[in-house]
Amino acid sequence: MNPSRKKIAVVNVFYPPQAIGGATRIVADEVSLLIRNYGEEFDVVVFSTDGYRQPAHIMNVYPHDGIRVYSPSSLWRENMDWYINDPEMERLFGEFIKHEKPDLIHFHCLQRLTASVVDAARKMAIPYYVTAHDAWWISDYQFLTDASGKVYPDGHPDPFIESPLPDGVTRRQSLERRNHLKSLLAAAESVLCVSDAYTRIYKNNGIFKSRTNKNGISNLTNWSAKQTSLSAKVICAHIGGMATHKGFFIFKDAVKSVSTQNIELLVVDDSKSEDYLHKTTWGNTPVTIIGRVAQQRVVELYQRIDVLFAPSICPESFGLVTREAAACGCWLVGSDVGAIGEDISPENGFKITPTVRSLQGVVREIDAAPLKYKGSPITRAPRYSSDQVKELVHMFRETLTEKKND
Repeated sequence: MNPSRKKIAVVNVFYPPQAIGGATRIVADEVSLLIRNYGEEFDVVVFSTDGYRQPAHIMNVYPHDGIRVYSPSSLWRENMDWYINDPEMERLFGEFIKHEKPDLIHFHCLQRLTASVVDAARKMAIPYYVTAHDAWWISDYQFLTDASGKVYPDGHPDPFIESPLPDGVTRRQSLERRNHLKSLLAAAESVLCVSDAYTRIYKNNGIFKSRTNKNGISNLTNWSAKQTSLSAKVICAHIGGMATHKGFFIFKDAVKSVSTQNIELLVVDDSKSEDYLHKTTWGNTPVTIIGRVAQQRVVELYQRIDVLFAPSICPESFGLVTREAAACGCWLVGSDVGAIGEDISPENGFKITPTVRSLQGVVREIDAAPLKYKGSPITRAPRYSSDQVKELVHMFRETLTEKKND
């Protein structure tokens, strides 16, 4: 073991075995690859939250794949993902810093942890990077979609243009929140956005330290080709959750309004347990609805799909599902809003404006050419998480060298 290894603290709202959301998969891959590929150079420790235990602020420390994970229970309150201050979480994170003595901190999603953990790092003069996986840092609405369903595709470049506020939040609180988060980002070594589309949004919102560190699909997963030959119909799927901002309802309306002969649907309802199964029809199209799918079984899910639909109406920061599905030989239908459709071309699917009318056209085209869509499209070589981590390591080295020379 190299005694001169530098210690990196990786911070995210969730961490396995709480494998919730695409960002958590990205974070877990980062940690695994830092240890596997750069273990002689870096030690890694994780700070996360326990999303289920109460009362708040009870610390739990557990090992996961040889990594120490600090996981305090979070404070439950109305709009809890909106809040950026939690003095007790700041105290706990300060104790964590004193005990673990990280040389550098990489912050990811901080809902529930709050930005108080960044305040602690800043006060203790620990250099830090922030990866922005969504719009939490620049908007009251994490996915740039307000309660009425209105989308803000460019964020809020002009803070003086008033927009609706979350329940219980005043205009003053909103501006104070945004200004404080902006100050924390300004103090970061860099603000890393996971796609070029989100880098543009962050820069347009005054975060000039933004740069792209694009996500990649996992090197640690065997991305196997789809196996849908048991059905003669084209299996189209929506797996992003039954939420407005994921385009679920416009997808459902489009399918219900088209008479299909060669299509069946697979839909994932994340609110249901893994053993949930329900069969129904939308119009005359058969639909199978299943519950959430564990991360270790995600390839099995993609293998059941011919065409993945991801018609998000909000600007997705990346869209891991489209890249993962492509790696398994699926055709793609993705939104032209945000980054979820960045890698979609006519060779591998449809990049569309997320409307019922656009989706109706796509459904009709797929239904008219079942042999084509039962096959696999032309695919390009994917970007892997190891590519992303290699870029991170280069940045970490630069910062740590500068710190050493100060």
